[in-house]
Amino acid sequence: MPVINMPVDLLLRLVSADRSVMDEARLPQTLHDMGIEVDELTRTKAYGCPACENVIERTEAQGAPAACGRCGADFREAGRAARELGERHVARLDMLAVRPDIFDAGGMARYMRGFLGVQTGLIRYPVEPAQLTARVDPRLSRDDSYRPCIACGVIRDLSLSDETIRLLMNMQEDLHWALGRDRKLASIGVYDLDTLRTDGPLHYRAVAPDELTFAPLGSRAADPASALTPRDILLQHRTGREYAHLLSGFAAYPLLTDSAGTVLSMPPIINSESTRVTAATRNCFVDVTGLAQRTVDRALNILLSGLREVCPTVRLEAVKVEYPDRTITTPDFSAARMSLSARDAAATIGASLDAAALAVLLERMGHGVQAEGDTLHVSVPAWRNDVMHPIDLVEDAAVAFGYDRLSAALVPTFTVGGPRRIEEQSAIARRALAGLGYHQVMTLVLTSEPAAFERWRLGPGAALGDALRSRLVRIENPISSEQTVARLSLLPGLLETLALNRQHDLPQQIFEVGDVCYLDPAVETGAREERCTAAALIGTHVGYADARAACDAFMREFDLAPERDYRIAPPTDDDPRFLPGRFARILDRRGQCIGMLGELHPEIIEGYGLSHAVAVMEWSLAQLLAD
Repeated sequence: MPVINMPVDLLLRLVSADRSVMDEARLPQTLHDMGIEVDELTRTKAYGCPACENVIERTEAQGAPAACGRCGADFREAGRAARELGERHVARLDMLAVRPDIFDAGGMARYMRGFLGVQTGLIRYPVEPAQLTARVDPRLSRDDSYRPCIACGVIRDLSLSDETIRLLMNMQEDLHWALGRDRKLASIGVYDLDTLRTDGPLHYRAVAPDELTFAPLGSRAADPASALTPRDILLQHRTGREYAHLLSGFAAYPLLTDSAGTVLSMPPIINSESTRVTAATRNCFVDVTGLAQRTVDRALNILLSGLREVCPTVRLEAVKVEYPDRTITTPDFSAARMSLSARDAAATIGASLDAAALAVLLERMGHGVQAEGDTLHVSVPAWRNDVMHPIDLVEDAAVAFGYDRLSAALVPTFTVGGPRRIEEQSAIARRALAGLGYHQVMTLVLTSEPAAFERWRLGPGAALGDALRSRLVRIENPISSEQTVARLSLLPGLLETLALNRQHDLPQQIFEVGDVCYLDPAVETGAREERCTAAALIGTHVGYADARAACDAFMREFDLAPERDYRIAPPTDDDPRFLPGRFARILDRRGQCIGMLGELHPEIIEGYGLSHAVAVMEWSLAQLLAD
C-alpha cells in the first residue's frame, strides 16, 4: 500500500471553515472510521527541482532527495541542488490502490464532508464546452496498438502557488501508480496551455524513433544539444531508461504535438521542456493516454475534480477527441447508474436498515440516490474507479453505517479446520530432503517463456517444448516481461538459484516443494495447480548416481518400495535437457511417468553461467502419493 502525505491544515480547511466540525484532534479517529489507516502525524520538508519545478516531499527520516523522480535531474550535480520550500504538517496515510480519488487533499475533503454530513449526495462540477480538438492518428487508435486511448481537458484561471504545484505533481504521480500501474496502463501530462499553438487540432500521433527531436523536461530548451530524438531519450535520459521497457518492441512511438508541431510529450515517458508548467502558468492542458478508455477517463476525472476542490475558482473546459471512427468529449462527469435491493443490502451488512436509511448512508458516501420501493437507483460519481458492482455500494453503506456499530454474532455453521493432505505430505517431503542435506529454496511461480523453454533447449520446433507449450498458462496482463507465464517445472528456479550462489563453495544441494500450473479444460478455471518436488546438485563429481541415490532415499521416507510403489525406468524418447544415457523416468505404481532425474546437458549449465556438472530430479508429489 502507498503512503500518502496528506496536508492537515489544507484538508481541515477544505472540509469546513468551522473547526467544530473537524479538528486535528479528531482527525485520526475520523479517518479510521472512514476506512483509512493513519500511520502518523508528522512534519515534512518540501524540496523543489530546479530543472522541472517538481516538488518532492520528504520526512526527516528520509532526508533530502538525491534526484528528481519526474525529470531525472541529479541534485548532486553542480548547480542542480534542490531548493528547500519549507515544512508542513501532514498525516501519513496507508492508502488502498482502489481509491485513488482520495489520494489528494481535495478528494479526501470531498469524501470527509459527505461522511460527516456536511455535504451529501452527488457533487456536480461545471464543465465548459470544448474549444480545443485532439486528433488521434489511426496508427494509434487500433485496438492492437500500444496506447490507443486518450482523454483531455483544460484548466483555466489557475493560480499556482508552491502548495498547488506540489498538489498537482503529487496527484499526477499517485495516479501513475494507482491507476496507471507505474505508467503502463495510463500516464498523465500537464502543460502550460499558453505556450501551445491551438489554431488547429492537437495531434496524438505515432513517430519513427529518429523522426524528430525535442528537449525533454528538465533540460535546457535553449541549448541545441538538449534536443534528443525519441530513441535517444530511451537510451540516454534517466527517465527514458527507467520506462523504456514500456515501448520495447514498437517500431513507432506515441507523441503529442500542438497544431504547429511543437512536442508536448512522449507518452508515457516524459514531457517537453518547452511546455512545462511554472508558477506563472494560468491555463493548463491535461492529457491522459493509456490502454483502455475507461482507465484514462477515470484518471482525468479524478485529477480535474480533485484540483477543482482545492481551487474552486478554476474553470474546467472540455476537449473534443477525434478518433478515426468516433468523436468523444472529455472530461465526462456523467454518473454511472446502478440499482440495489435495500433488503439484500441490509441482510449483507447485518443491520436493520430500510431503503430510506440506506439512501442516507449512500448519499453520505457521495452517491446520488432515488428510492423506489425496495429498489435504490444509485448515481455513482465519475471519479469512483472502485465501484463496479452493487456489492461495492453495499460496502460503501457499511462504511458509512460504521463497522463498530454492527452486533457481534456467531456464524450459523461451525466447521473444524484441518490441514490439506497434500500440505501434510509436502511438510514430510521438506523434512526428508532437509534430512538428506539439501537446503530449501522458494522461487517465483511466474516466469517467462525464454527462461522456461529457450534456456532449456526447448525452443520452437523441439517436440517436447511444443508439447509443454500447449499446456502453458499465460498471464493476460503481466506486470513485467519476466513474469508472463506460470511455471511448468521447478527446475528453472533451482538453476537460477544456483547461478546466484555460484560464488559459494561446492558442492551445493538445494530443493523446492511447490506448485506448477497446467491448462486443464476439465476444471472450472481452465487451469490447475499440481504440487511437485524438485532438487538440484552441483559439484565437481556430481552425476546421475547422486540423484538416483537421493531419489531412493526420499521414497523410503514415505515407505515407498521400488518396483511396488514406484519404478526408475529408461526413457522412451530423447530429452534435450539431459545428457543422452544419463537420465531416467520416474514411474508411479500405475506405470505412469510422473517425473525425471539425471544429469543436465552442458549447454543448459553454461547458459546459467555455471561451470560444474549439475544433476537434478523432479516429480509430481501429488501423483506419487495419490491413493
